[in-house]
Amino acid sequence: MNRNRFLMLVAVTLAAAVLVFVLDRSGDSGTGEMPATLLPGLQGTVNELAAIDIVAPGGRIAVSLRRDEERWRVSERDGYEADFAQVLDLLRTLADLGVEEPRTDNPDWYAHLGVQDVSRPDATGRRIDFPGREISSVIIGQVDPSGEGSYARVAEEAQSWLLDAVVEVPVDPVAWLESGIMDIPSADIAQVVIRHADGEVVRIDRAGEEEPSFVLRDVPQGREAGGEWKRNAIANGLRALNLEDVRRFQPPAPEDATRVLFTTVDGLNFVADLFEADDAHWVHFTVSAENSVSGEASADGDEAGSDEPAGADDAENVDEKGEEDAENQRLVNAVAVDARLSPWMFAIPERRYDDLTQRMEDLLEPVEEAE
Repeated sequence: MNRNRFLMLVAVTLAAAVLVFVLDRSGDSGTGEMPATLLPGLQGTVNELAAIDIVAPGGRIAVSLRRDEERWRVSERDGYEADFAQVLDLLRTLADLGVEEPRTDNPDWYAHLGVQDVSRPDATGRRIDFPGREISSVIIGQVDPSGEGSYARVAEEAQSWLLDAVVEVPVDPVAWLESGIMDIPSADIAQVVIRHADGEVVRIDRAGEEEPSFVLRDVPQGREAGGEWKRNAIANGLRALNLEDVRRFQPPAPEDATRVLFTTVDGLNFVADLFEADDAHWVHFTVSAENSVSGEASADGDEAGSDEPAGADDAENVDEKGEEDAENQRLVNAVAVDARLSPWMFAIPERRYDDLTQRMEDLLEPVEEAE
């Protein structure tokens, strides 16, 4: 072994030894006792919290989670709803967070664990604040080499700790959003109409009430519809639809937007305006319900009543009442869904965007070249 290689091995060995010393070194906590939990003040207030701030390296607030009467929301995305399960999981983890072992209380060694002050230029951790509550802020550092716990330090204290769990704290606001927009499978779709800005229209209809397949309408003379999977991709355009980002919608939609109408089997209309902006693929939804109940039925029924057998009027009134109730429920559903979706525009995966903006030529069999 040559001298340079030997010196390199010595240097690596010494660096590893120093790191082990830092990670295993027990600082003097003053009391000699380890706390049962890292944030004891959090356990009794989890259900009362209304604000959480996640501070990224550099000292900026990267994610502001705020709770209103309905749900948790992400301030950096105009108050769009947060993933409730993710927020709850974070709070439960922090409330139950125990300490395995003490680590360094020397600020010179904090950087090795990622628990230095997040305002420092070399910071790598995340600080979690609880605005409006007398709960200590905590800095979550790196994951222990064993992968079973994170390093952490209460921001006002010198002592750092190895925790008994890994704590994941994303600093990207999108990571905290409720990602699901809607989930409507093709089995619930009766018709889809795609209208391009240049006037081209593509329409697919369900082949039959009990049929899972869709038929392409207005196929040009001399051409044939292509693979069924392409039509199914359109019909499943609202199935498991997830966002990649979200913004408040500022009407109107761009003039070159492609408009897609989904009509469900129960009479709801989902109108999607699709367009590209800022290197992303966006969609905006409005939702309405068809009014299938005619007010003329009751008037016609009065004139024909004398020819009907006894009890027929009551049966007809029951049927009409049932139809009216069903229609009213459709309207209520449409209003509720529209209120949730229409204020927003969603960035969606490019593949899904392409499926929903297909043209007639995309859905036809290729033209065979003449020999």
